Amino acid sequence: MPLRARLLGFAFTNADFLFEMDPEGTILFAAGAANDLVAERSDALVGRSAGRLFKPSEGAKFSTFAKALRSGDRAGPFKLTLATGNEASLAMFRLPDNGSNISCTLARTAARAGLPQTDARTGLASRDGFMAAAEKASEKDALTLVDIPGLDALCAGLAPDAADRLMQRIGAAFTGSGVSAAGRISDTAFGALSPVTRGSLGLAQKVAETIKADGHTPPKVSETRIGLQGPGLSAEQRILSLRYVVDRFAEKGKFDAGDGDIASAFSGMMEETQARLSEMTRTVGEGAFEIAYQPIADLATGKVSHHEALARFTNPEGTGETVKFIEALGISDAFDLAVANKVLGLIEQMPDVHVAFNVSGGTIASPASFGLLAGILARRRHLAPRTLIEITETAAIADLESAGKAVGALRAMGYRVGLDDFGAGAASINYLHAFPVDFVKFDGAMIKKIGASKRDDALLSGLAKLCGEMGVTTIAEWIETEAMAKAALALGFHHGQGRWLGAPVLEIAAAPVPGKRRGVKESWG
Repeated sequence: MPLRARLLGFAFTNADFLFEMDPEGTILFAAGAANDLVAERSDALVGRSAGRLFKPSEGAKFSTFAKALRSGDRAGPFKLTLATGNEASLAMFRLPDNGSNISCTLARTAARAGLPQTDARTGLASRDGFMAAAEKASEKDALTLVDIPGLDALCAGLAPDAADRLMQRIGAAFTGSGVSAAGRISDTAFGALSPVTRGSLGLAQKVAETIKADGHTPPKVSETRIGLQGPGLSAEQRILSLRYVVDRFAEKGKFDAGDGDIASAFSGMMEETQARLSEMTRTVGEGAFEIAYQPIADLATGKVSHHEALARFTNPEGTGETVKFIEALGISDAFDLAVANKVLGLIEQMPDVHVAFNVSGGTIASPASFGLLAGILARRRHLAPRTLIEITETAAIADLESAGKAVGALRAMGYRVGLDDFGAGAASINYLHAFPVDFVKFDGAMIKKIGASKRDDALLSGLAKLCGEMGVTTIAEWIETEAMAKAALALGFHHGQGRWLGAPVLEIAAAPVPGKRRGVKESWG
């Protein structure tokens, strides 16, 4: 079977274990984490029945799914139980170029749960692991927060083995204090849960004594205790307050506990949120933010294709946190419109520039928000040949068919539309299939790993080639070096974006520019 056909088949799925089977269900090809998922080597599975990968009742379902597939059909993801007892997500695709064979992938559902739940240095829970435990706590528990100023600097000055021993001893100081859960929530901050009836845990003193016993001068360790009774708070409000307290303590190393109960933290959170909401609504409404422009260039020639508009906020929280706050408050659609207005204004003033701006999946998915955006773009459709639209946060799109029609409407006006962070999730191929896009921008985390794994490189190359055959232009993010640019080009990518190709600037130089390299132009290609 041609390798190209296999790659294209697997490009329609994203998982940990890949296999291909014939119409009778016999495995012809297998690769990936087979031993981890089905307790068998990949090569030992070839020639075996694919249905035997699943427990008997699930194997019948699998066979039914497979028999229902016709050429060009996809199915899944479905959650099935494997013969080993593990749960896995199954996706299937019958690629027309691959005859009657079926390409399948399996992903263990727990394998994509997120960040590690344990901090390797202390043996305590990681921040995510601690928050998972904290969210299960009741009003009969108390939260204790401890900050050890300069702990990271202290460890940096020790030999690696000595630093590891100290961190393990600090972890033991927590676990030996009768806590029900404990975790490291930042480089210097820790949290612990215990029954409220235990009173103060005295962790600050215990940690200081641990550091002193190890032969070091202990810093002034702080300890804050907050009860979780929260009179008048719902379970959801208690969890929100917990996250707020832990986030603030992890960031600043301290937190004003007020009267010592989580209810006062909730009150403070709501006051802060309301103030930020009012300020952010004003900022977005008035367009009181900056736009930086980063070039996207042809990887083969270095010629600038266009620039991407990147919003910049100068408030203390910074751009990343501010954008998250905008999304959390549900005003990303208003933000999208504010950015669109600014970018279209620039394109109107500069007849030689081509600029892309971001539109969230939430705006595309909302009929009201998309109607407003489409109205703005319709009035300025004379700018369409020089305007590109990148759809971000595609996870917010539930109705792919309706969103596909929205994308088609934008393209009908002459705008070029693309997908941002492509390949970052298992659903990316679904979006490529559902949306008639002009370009896709591959997630920088994938590009950064080029060269680390032949398997990953093969799949990435297959995706890039698939896009090329569909007439979809590919852009590789995070091109930080010449070597990365050459590697991305070798895998079939057309354009790149990153500091090696050009850092973001607040102003795009007007053309013609004295001294500009001959032949460089701003166009799609």
